[in-house]
This record gives sequence, structure tokens and C-alpha cells, in this order.
Amino acid sequence: MILYTPMQLELVFEGLEPRQESDYKEVVYKGIPLQVNAGGEVVRILSTNPYDFLRLDISPGARINLNKQF
Repeated sequence: MILYTPMQLELVFEGLEPRQESDYKEVVYKGIPLQVNAGGEVVRILSTNPYDFLRLDISPGARINLNKQF
């Protein structure tokens, strides 16, 4: 089937897939926006500063303390 439409595909196919609740939350840790899971493991760095990606303490897979943010 070919669908010719000027509408965005997101609008055309909206509602076909059930929405899933994310297990991740966005936090700011030492001034750097991060996406972490419930256990405090960094999933993704959301910063636009390239130097933040070189820091080993916040690299994906690293664990941070969510209770103590600076």
C-alpha cells in the first residue's frame, strides 16, 4: 500500500502503537543534564557541551548518587 499525504507520518500513525512509560528520568547532576534509570546509572548525557562527554564520572554506565546532587 502506498500512502500519499502531506501530513507528517507521526500524525497519520498516531495511536497505532501503545505508549510506554519511560523507566528513565532526567536530572541535572553537577550542572550537567543527564538521563538516568531508577538505580542511578547514567543512560545518556543530554548536554550540548562536548567536554561533558569526556568526563568519566558521568559516562553512560557510571552510577551517580541521586540523593546528593551538587
